[in-house]
This record gives sequence, C-alpha cells and structure tokens, in this order.
Amino acid sequence: MNVVEEHQKAREYLAQGKIDRAIALCHQIIEVKPDFIPAYQTVGNALETQGNFKAAINWCIKALQIQPNLAELYKMIGNLYSRQKQWDEAIACYQKAIKLQPNLTEVYESLGDIFKQRYQDNLTAALSYYRQAIDYNPQNESNYHKILEIQPYNPEICRRLANILFRKNKLGSAIIFYQIALITEPENPEIHFNLGKILTEQGNIQQAIYEYKLALEIEKNNPDIYLNLGIVLAIKERWSEAIASYRRTIEINPNSDLAYNYLGEALTKVGELEEAIYVFEQAINLNPTSPLFHKNLGDALAKQGKIDEASVAYSRFIELEGRRKKEEGRGKNIALSEF
Repeated sequence: MNVVEEHQKAREYLAQGKIDRAIALCHQIIEVKPDFIPAYQTVGNALETQGNFKAAINWCIKALQIQPNLAELYKMIGNLYSRQKQWDEAIACYQKAIKLQPNLTEVYESLGDIFKQRYQDNLTAALSYYRQAIDYNPQNESNYHKILEIQPYNPEICRRLANILFRKNKLGSAIIFYQIALITEPENPEIHFNLGKILTEQGNIQQAIYEYKLALEIEKNNPDIYLNLGIVLAIKERWSEAIASYRRTIEINPNSDLAYNYLGEALTKVGELEEAIYVFEQAINLNPTSPLFHKNLGDALAKQGKIDEASVAYSRFIELEGRRKKEEGRGKNIALSEF
C-alpha cells in the first residue's frame, strides 16, 4: 500500500463529507504504517467534524506518543480544546506548540483570541452580577459606575444613574450622565424632559425651554412636557406662549388641575380676569382642597372688584392652609415620637 496516496484519498473523502470512509481508510493506513502521523491527524479532523472532540484529542495524543515533539499536533489539540472553551488546556497546548516551533504565527493569534474571549466572558459575568446588585439595591450609585467602567456609553445605565443623581439633587453629575446617554439615545424624550427640569432648578431657563421643545419634537402629545414648558415660558414672561402650552396640556389631559391653575395665573398676568376666574374654578373642581387654587381665585376676583366673592375664596384658602399646617405639624410629631 502506498500510504501517501491512500492518505490523499482519505483526505478527499473527508472533504466530500464521507467521514466514515475517511476514518476507515486511515485505520487501514495505520495498520500498515503505525507511525504515519498524518493519518492520525486526519482521523482527528474527521472526528472533530462529527463534534466528537474528546475522541479527536485522544487520536492526537496517540500521535504524540509516536512523535512527542511535533508542534502541529499540540496546535491541533489546542484548537480542539479551544472549540470546547477549555481555555486552560488550550493555552497549555498552544504554549507547548510555540516552544517547539516559535514561528507558528497562527498559534500566537489563537492565544490572543483565547485571552480576549476569557476577558469578554469575565466582563459578561461581571456585568450580570452588577445588574443583579442593581436589581436588589437600585439606589446604590457604585454599581452603575462599575458597569460604566466596562460599558462607558450604555444609555440605559447612564439614564438610570442620572435619574438617581437627580433625585439626590446632584444636578451637575446628573446632567453629565444624561448627556452621555444622549450620545446613543438622542431621541429619548425622557432624557430631554429631565434635563429641562434640572436646568429649570439651576435657573438656566432658556436652555430648559430648548430641552422641553426637543422632548416635544419626539413625544408630541405628552401633557407633562407641555406643562413644564409652560412654567418656564411663564418665568421668562412669555405669556402668550405659556398660555398656549397650558391650553395644550389641558387639551391632552383635561384632568390636570395644575394646568388649569397655571393657565389661570398666566391669564391673570395678561389681564384676562374673566377667563382666569373660570379656569381657577375648574382647578378647584378637580382639586377642591388645594389652598393655592382658592387664593389665586380670590386674587383674580379681587382684581375684578368682586370683593364679597374674593372674601369667600380667601376664607376657604385660610381654612385649608390652616388645616394643611396642622397636618404637617402632626406628621412631624409622629416622626419625632417614632425616632
């Protein structure tokens, strides 16, 4: 038997997907010439094709017993271990291969791939654990920062961290993380809305108006955005725009007592007292226990010269405000006794 020619046939069988015939022919070759290493390698390749990695490794080990210093065999075993994500075993084989034959450039690449994969696997596990930590304690800032060390532009994490910082009144830091989130989520209305609220608190009203308008370009029918836009426009005394924004809020959400109240305040400012009175009454219908609404109604009535009606509204304001302060004081006393 010409083992070289027969081995070529075995390789052709393997290329054609005739796995069993390739293996059988290699067995015949090995019976004739037990030290013919390429036949062992072909059997290993055939078994790998079938997904039988353990058997493939065993055939390579048999070949190593015959020729223990063949770098190609160590490389082959390393590849088989790598396919199974048995990284430590793969690394050991690859290192042995390049020790025997330092110019095996593809082995260096394989080693690089393994360390990269292990790093990514470790990062994936780390991210999973940090997320679980967040699930159990969502107010702990440190776990968000740890995720961002791995994924600096993760928009969800940036947004959630910014929300926490906003609630804790860490406004400067919150702005930074909202802006990072906007890099990958430029059309997220929640981010623009929250930036508008922060900028309002910081007194940067013009920029707040800009952010609210951006939010409305994305989410055109959100009453909360219109309400907040109206508030900042009113701060700038842009009354007609503020009034339009409040009206749009009410159009979308007719049950917004605050929108009626703010609209009434704006109408009072521009001298539209009759409509302002009507609007304050609507606010009171929706929320009859708000002291502020009754006071604002009283102010509008007084400006119209309706003193008796204004007195009724002011009396109701004083009653409700007194009740509110009493309840506030009671709450403080309860808190102190519990402490």
